[in-house]
This record gives sequence, structure tokens and C-alpha cells, in this order.
Amino acid sequence: MDVTARLGLVSTEVILANWPGMKGDWSQTVHPTVYEVIGLHAALSVATNALHLANRLANA
Repeated sequence: MDVTARLGLVSTEVILANWPGMKGDWSQTVHPTVYEVIGLHAALSVATNALHLANRLANA
């Protein structure tokens, strides 16, 4: 089975990882990537909020 981890963004889709031809229980391989995506989402959320705040302060 081919397994691909994708992150859908507003403007594009990003492939985070690709595991071609996986056999058996692949959850131990995929789980770390899911964990990393959760961290990436949190970091992007903080960065987006900081950018919005910086823009508001610049316009004030």
C-alpha cells in the first residue's frame, strides 16, 4: 500500500511524507509524522497570530 501524508493549505497542498509499498502495520511509521504535523500546525498558528498582531500595531 502506498501511504502519503499531505497538508492541505488554503492556496496549495503540501506533501509531508511518502511511503511507497508499505506492508503490515504502518502506524508506527506514520505516527511520528502525524505528531510532527500537529507541532507544525501549532507553530504556524502562533506565527500567523504574531503576524496579525504586528500588522495591527503597524497600522495603529
